[in-house]
Amino acid sequence: MREHMSHQERRELWRERIAAFYDSGLSASQFCAEHGLKPYQLWYWLRRLGNEIALGTHDTTFVSGVTTSSPSDVVSCSPLTLRVGAVEIDVRPGYDASTLAELIRLVMHVC
Repeated sequence: MREHMSHQERRELWRERIAAFYDSGLSASQFCAEHGLKPYQLWYWLRRLGNEIALGTHDTTFVSGVTTSSPSDVVSCSPLTLRVGAVEIDVRPGYDASTLAELIRLVMHVC
C-alpha cells in the first residue's frame, strides 16, 4: 500500500475492507487479527462508512412484529425489546432509526 493515499483512495480501501468484514461473519477482533488491522481503525471507519456500505451491498430482511396484548393494554411509553443473539435492546418512542440499524448490524457481527 502506498504511504500517501488520496482521501478518495483511502475511503475506497476502507469501503472494501468493511464489505469484507460484513461478508466474513467474523467478530471485529477476529477480522482485524486475520487482516493485520487495528480494531480502533475498523470501528472508526465503520462509524464513518458503515451505513452506506451495509445498505449498498447487503440484502435487506424485513420481519413482522406480533404483539400478544391489545392496544389498550400497551402503555404508550413502553419500550419495545429487540433480541439479537444474547443481547437485548430496549427501543423507546422517538428512537433514531439509523442509529438503531447500525447498532443491530454491529451487535450481529460481534455476537
